Amino acid sequence: MKEKTIMKTALILTVLAIAVMTFGMSGIASAAPSSENAEKKAPQKIVQTAGREALGDFAPDFARYNDDILFGEVWSRNDKLSLHDRSLVTISALVGAGVIDSSLKYHITTAKANGVTKDEMVEMITQLGFYAGWPKAWAAFRMAKEVYADEAK
Repeated sequence: MKEKTIMKTALILTVLAIAVMTFGMSGIASAAPSSENAEKKAPQKIVQTAGREALGDFAPDFARYNDDILFGEVWSRNDKLSLHDRSLVTISALVGAGVIDSSLKYHITTAKANGVTKDEMVEMITQLGFYAGWPKAWAAFRMAKEVYADEAK
């Protein structure tokens, strides 16, 4: 069962990586297959304040879009696509786009909290190495290794 889940995750990530490379970031939403983890249940409301904390005084509209729309609306649609799978999609998009800064580490940490296992993270980043670029995978692995340090063998 676990191997089947990892294989399905790898397939989803492959499709997403191809979509990112083909269509850019705007093609991701329509390219993502539905997830068996996205059971029909009430969505969990995601509350985010990082945008307002970091940019509220400087770029209040952008901060509001980040906190209220990206997290408050899109991430909160977790009855459609689970938080686990949204984390996988987000990390794939960030690595594919070459965003290997603190925001990637934040999303790797969030992925762990959303139930993404060390083995799933390793498998995903390995797959991304071939589709998004080997140096990007190396950078993502350095961050993932820190986040999952308590699970190191």
